[in-house]
Amino acid sequence: MSAETPVAADRFPRADTGARSTGASASVRPWALWCLVLAPVTIVLHESGHLLAAYAVGFPSPTLHFSSVDPGPSVALPPSAMGLVALAGPIVSALLALLGCTLMARVGPLPWAAALAVCAASRFVVSVPYTLGSLVVRALGKQLAPPVFDEYQAGTAPGVSGDGLLAISALLLAAVLWWVGRRLPRDTTRVAWAGLLGGTAVGWAVWMLGLGPLLLP
Repeated sequence: MSAETPVAADRFPRADTGARSTGASASVRPWALWCLVLAPVTIVLHESGHLLAAYAVGFPSPTLHFSSVDPGPSVALPPSAMGLVALAGPIVSALLALLGCTLMARVGPLPWAAALAVCAASRFVVSVPYTLGSLVVRALGKQLAPPVFDEYQAGTAPGVSGDGLLAISALLLAAVLWWVGRRLPRDTTRVAWAGLLGGTAVGWAVWMLGLGPLLLP
């Protein structure tokens, strides 16, 4: 009898580990699924901001695509108008991220509110490597080639610093992630971040490589 006791005792930790693994997987799911849904939504809303701004400044027939807006036939517009069209998308993304953060503060760290904030702010990820690279290159006395990012075009069109707007968007991304991280429940922070970041990445891939070209070619 005594020889069998260690064998029985050894089995219980393994079963408990499996249960914890299943529970962790289940807790990741809502965060990831909300991001999978909201990442494409925030992309479309971002591009819709460009579309509405293009109509507002006088483009006669802009067209919405899955990751861009074609303004249509060129018209004589001042640089400030072109800058407004370029800036409209990032403004929509910033407002959506702010809405997500506000909802987290009002209703609590619910998965859909955190997903909205993270998915909307994920649009600014591209500004981080460019800003860091630009700082390094400038320190060496050189300058990077002008990028095609919205913020850069929005700044350079009216003669403002495009690099400055990109740096602001990078700081906004960092602020949103910091805010969301502070609001997440401490006992589920790791699984929540796994779901938020993984779901956002998959949501972007699904839209850019599949649904987007199919629905808005």
